[in-house]
Amino acid sequence: MSRALYAVTELGIADLLADGPVSSAELAAATGAHEPSLYRVLRMLAGLGVFGEARPGWFSLTVLGDRLRSGAPASMRSWALMHGRIAGRPFEHILYAVRTGQPGFDAAYGMPLFEYLAGHPEDAAVFDAAMLERTAAFAPSVAVGYDFSEARIVVDVGGGRGILLAEILRRNPHLQGTLLELPDVAAGAGAVLAEAGVTNRCEVVAGDFFDGVPAGADCYILANVLHDWDDARAAEILAGCHRAVTRHGRVLIVERLIPDDSAQAVPVLLSDINMLVLSPGGRSGRTPSTPRCCARPGCARARSAPSPSPTASSRACRAQDDRRAAAPVHDGDATLRLPRSIDR
Repeated sequence: MSRALYAVTELGIADLLADGPVSSAELAAATGAHEPSLYRVLRMLAGLGVFGEARPGWFSLTVLGDRLRSGAPASMRSWALMHGRIAGRPFEHILYAVRTGQPGFDAAYGMPLFEYLAGHPEDAAVFDAAMLERTAAFAPSVAVGYDFSEARIVVDVGGGRGILLAEILRRNPHLQGTLLELPDVAAGAGAVLAEAGVTNRCEVVAGDFFDGVPAGADCYILANVLHDWDDARAAEILAGCHRAVTRHGRVLIVERLIPDDSAQAVPVLLSDINMLVLSPGGRSGRTPSTPRCCARPGCARARSAPSPSPTASSRACRAQDDRRAAAPVHDGDATLRLPRSIDR
């Protein structure tokens, strides 16, 4: 199914259907596709609810299919392109990943994911666009669902181009913000912050969070960052935030958690298989009761709170006098509190 979604997304089928039903013959002519083959793919996707087929050979958008349009609200267009252009081949090596514990991506491309992206700017642009889509989907729920009233300075660690931080600052006028991201990504943050009208309240810092994070803030956000790393590396990231956070500050972790209900857990479990194949040691959906990367001295756990977004939950960690305290988190996201310390 993912390959079929990639094909119709690459062809721009959803954009061609934006104004109403179109025949498969017209779609094939507009895209240069083989009409009988295109029809078979569209028919299958219509059966899955991605498109509608009110009469034979004529297709329209459904609520699902609309998310494949360019610029659609909650668009998943770049996500579909990423899985087709970049993530497809690694899944041919899932047996390698299961046998060795090493990413299928490395076997497919001969190098780790982020090293590959550094040398392939076109694919990197697709990957970055997919990450932006995901962040845009959960940013409002985090900005509204978490209480930032006690914070004054927020640092978004590994915060991409600043979509989440911009939304938080926009909805909380009392806050100042700092975005920490690698130089190539941080360079694109200015336009996002300007569009949100928060440039005068946000500093962009180019850097690597393994080398340290800006010190002195009372709220540090790790949104979809920890899931890229194994427990040891995740603990390093948390330790860096611990050293930097103010005495009564907290670290907010935004990650997908695995629900206890197995049926509800399926989307997170599928995401975790993506991490198995693509990421060295990463994982999606550490369970709410056993976030092992947070089980370190000086880290006190707090309750986890689900967010309205299916892509995030929060956990907050707060520092106490001994720099060990807890705070709430959401991801579907999770919440923790840490010693003033503690899921891009």
